[in-house]
Amino acid sequence: MRLKHTVRSETVINKSRFITCARPVKTEAEARAFIAEIRKEFPDSTHVCTAYVLSDRDIQRSSDNGEPAGTAGVPILEAIRHAGLTDTCAAVVRYFGGIKLGTGGLARAYGGCTLELLKDSPKVEDKEVTVYSVTYPYSLSGVMEGWLRREQEIIDFFYEENVTCIFASDDPSVPDQIQNLSKGAVTAKELRKELRETDV
Repeated sequence: MRLKHTVRSETVINKSRFITCARPVKTEAEARAFIAEIRKEFPDSTHVCTAYVLSDRDIQRSSDNGEPAGTAGVPILEAIRHAGLTDTCAAVVRYFGGIKLGTGGLARAYGGCTLELLKDSPKVEDKEVTVYSVTYPYSLSGVMEGWLRREQEIIDFFYEENVTCIFASDDPSVPDQIQNLSKGAVTAKELRKELRETDV
């Protein structure tokens, strides 16, 4: 599971301003580019602490960026993992407000800001679907086309001597349903498997 798109929130804790930014990333290069982008956007900030988790080779990295060791990067990383996310990079920008938070307070602030942002953000995951082709005579159009358009994810229709529909489904009973609908006259042909991004 990963974020659907880039998200951001802002909060003030004991006069320190925390701006939490997170983005879905697929590679370490994308994660580093996002971190560089945030650092460039907030060049006058006190700290930009970061963490990212990638499903590729199970990579996890974090940076305290000058905060006491373990008080920022690791809590951000834990928040990403706690939210059940992978392929995600989070950066928390801090503007120091003059009141020290202490190591426990820092860890709670960085981890809490990140978790708060991530838990309510839109998420997606890849779901495996099967792409089918089904060809039927025009006499079955009323039954078949209505069902296909209602129940399946249409990729294309071809109207030639017969009608051919290419569609995707994650329901393994689709071939049986088509046999039943057409009273055994039509068979679905499996073309390939694909991964589709779906909202969680």
